[in-house]
Amino acid sequence: MNTQEFEELWITLNELYEANRFLEYIELSSAAIESAIELGMYKKAILLLRYSCASYFQTGDLSVSISVLEQYRELTFQYGDDIDLIHHYILASIYWGTFGHIKKSKEFMVKGLKIAERIQHIDSIGKIYNNLSDLENSLGNHQKAKDFALKSLYYANYFETKYENPYSGIIYSKINLAVAHICLEEFDEAGELLQELLVMIQNPPYSKVQLEVINAYALLCEKQGRVGEAIDLYQKSKHYALQNNDLSMLQSIYNSLVKLIEKQGNKLILCAIQKEYINILLEIQRENYTHLLFEMEYNDQKKHFEKTSYIDPLTNIYNRRYFDENAEKMVEKASVENQQLALMMIDLDHFKEINDTNGHLFGDDALTITATTLKDYFQPFESIVARFGGDEFIVLCQLQKGESVQTMTDNLYQTLNSLSLTINDEYVQLEFSIGVSTNKQGQITVVEELIHIADTALYESKRNGRNQITIYNQYSDVGNSK
Repeated sequence: MNTQEFEELWITLNELYEANRFLEYIELSSAAIESAIELGMYKKAILLLRYSCASYFQTGDLSVSISVLEQYRELTFQYGDDIDLIHHYILASIYWGTFGHIKKSKEFMVKGLKIAERIQHIDSIGKIYNNLSDLENSLGNHQKAKDFALKSLYYANYFETKYENPYSGIIYSKINLAVAHICLEEFDEAGELLQELLVMIQNPPYSKVQLEVINAYALLCEKQGRVGEAIDLYQKSKHYALQNNDLSMLQSIYNSLVKLIEKQGNKLILCAIQKEYINILLEIQRENYTHLLFEMEYNDQKKHFEKTSYIDPLTNIYNRRYFDENAEKMVEKASVENQQLALMMIDLDHFKEINDTNGHLFGDDALTITATTLKDYFQPFESIVARFGGDEFIVLCQLQKGESVQTMTDNLYQTLNSLSLTINDEYVQLEFSIGVSTNKQGQITVVEELIHIADTALYESKRNGRNQITIYNQYSDVGNSK
């Protein structure tokens, strides 16, 4: 799929999702996600995955939805922004809550809320308050649920027009508010809301949100003693939830049906419903969704541990441990494929003086801006950029086709030489000494040898007055400085 074909499909998928045509969205989304990743359009791939995850959830296919959530999480942590991260926490929270892990669900929701409030993303704040309302209803804290639902509607401009980009999921907030009203025996308020929502329900097949409206109305009938009407509504909802294989919703529906039919005293129907209910519970047990979620969380914790083990906490680039564990593979691969590598030792000149004169926080800023610049500069290369210790950085990179070591390092030197910081209205120019070695087109196969040679070249840069590059030259004592 080329870029133009992808863009056309992208428009179609967005239209389908906005129209709640989830089954059609699912049919087309896999190819689009794969193409977005291949084309490097990661932001669009993340959004498509989010919509795909929600679509599978809306149609009741929870196992596929969870696997899509894992893919969404992977891409979000690699390429996403704060908003993508918020949506990850929201989706994860919904799944944990769906399978009864309320405490875990709240943890994820609060994580998302903190980010949303920090960046003042109104749509996300509204969504999170809505989901908190749903959680509190499930816990029986209906006054809290009502308060959260009202907050959510506030962010949706339901009471007054205040936000330019309001929360758009107003139906969900109204459902949660209606359920809270019902359980607080505020039946008139609940009835008014539900009549408004029932008008919006389209013809079957019904989506998850439409079935939730029907279930809320069934709950109202149940609480008002209209048992027969409640059973009819739950049976209707059950029929379409079975079509969607929405096991979590079916569990809730069957739970209500068993209680109501027991109240009616119809033992024949009760026996049949109980058998169906047992089959649903067995299927939920077989699917073991909770196991999938715990496995996902374990992977998250493992990745977090790996990140903290390999990332320098100040500069947010790799540390020496990561370099030591991964550089050898890169050098071995270059030797097999005759690739040209360059290893650079980069030292921030006069760092002690910078610290002593301007303070350690300024020194930290100098190291951080250096690290960010190196990371950005070498992003197009196959490379490892790491803090080697103190004010010293190390880079191992594969040269791009047609580019010489001299050209690459000259451009690097110019980039670093443009760095400066300001303190107390004073301009401080940063300077760097750099030593460079190469693997001689795969002939050098030991990382320690490359480091030793680059370190020798770095010493030459310093001995010759600092603020320069020395490329090691095997035909002279050390190399060429610039």
